[in-house]
Amino acid sequence: MRVVIAKKLLSTIGGSEALARSLDRELRALGHDVTLVGLRPAWSRPGVPPETLAAPPGAVTIHANGSHFVFIPARGGRVGAAIDGLFPTALVGAGDLRRVVSGADVVHSIAREWADPLERAARDAGAAFVETPLVHPGQPFSGAGAADTARYRRDDAVIALTKWEAGWYRERGVDHVHVTGVGPNLHALPEVARNDATVLFVGRRERYKGYHALRAAAPLVWAERPDARFVTIGQAAWNAFLDRGLHDPRWTDKGIVTEAEKAEAYARASVFAMPSEHETFGFTYLEAWSAGLPVIAGDIAPLREVVRDGVDGLHVRNEPRAIANAILELLRDPERARRMGAAGRERVAREFSWPAVARRTEVAYTAAVSLRDGRRART
Repeated sequence: MRVVIAKKLLSTIGGSEALARSLDRELRALGHDVTLVGLRPAWSRPGVPPETLAAPPGAVTIHANGSHFVFIPARGGRVGAAIDGLFPTALVGAGDLRRVVSGADVVHSIAREWADPLERAARDAGAAFVETPLVHPGQPFSGAGAADTARYRRDDAVIALTKWEAGWYRERGVDHVHVTGVGPNLHALPEVARNDATVLFVGRRERYKGYHALRAAAPLVWAERPDARFVTIGQAAWNAFLDRGLHDPRWTDKGIVTEAEKAEAYARASVFAMPSEHETFGFTYLEAWSAGLPVIAGDIAPLREVVRDGVDGLHVRNEPRAIANAILELLRDPERARRMGAAGRERVAREFSWPAVARRTEVAYTAAVSLRDGRRART
């Protein structure tokens, strides 16, 4: 099967970016012909080959580590690319999209930034159109609007990451929904000593992810456990320059790090905390479990499905006192914390491997192609 997977930003930072790259790798292992399509960026991004910036104007095709990338320019040159990279716009040319999807059996849009023009290009090419919307109800640009839901009903397949998300689509009249889950993205852990009281956060340093509430929880934790340390890894929010931060040697913001550095941070930590109030799944909970850590997750519907409260983690509101109480609960009982981390690790091995996710995705693609063929036969 020839598959085009499109994700506007194809860096190595972010959950949806990791989803696109991991599906590419695993679907190729299953024998599919996969092309990754992304925006030709206006500036250097982690994981985006530097030759995309140096190449002459137009689409750039790159083969790297077995992957076939096509980076499409935005209208308006680098200014257009900067706008398209920062906002939920779709400034790529229709002709460029049609060329890159020509001959595809399946066009798979991950996230919604390019979904409308990709759908048109897929229909023009006669390809089945599949979408992983990553809907975040209640968040700005969440994918819950009328135009989005109308497109979901037209799709040949909609891929949800949780059963809760699948139910959300079905309640809105979307029939062709498949649940795939995701897998962890974590390098082999180094053999280093685990710290007794280190809380790790990995994700964008956004308020909705729980970063600010976690930071406000730190002094509450220190009142009982002055030895506790907090380490955060992830890209700063766009408005971080307005943030005064927390100036305490026990709080460390590492920013963007290498995969090896991230693996070491997981290996050294004792608790993982990302109490999000908006999340589709949360890749980093799987990473934490892969490292044997208990997790503190937000108390929202999809995360109640992903994280089993009291079994492999705890659910809390995105609020400092609740987060501090959960951290202290786990630090007071390290044996319970260890059991939670072990339960999470076993669940990842059983349910959330990337090969299993790819096989479930393959089933969705086959169903989408069948639906496309049936629609053709009726016209």
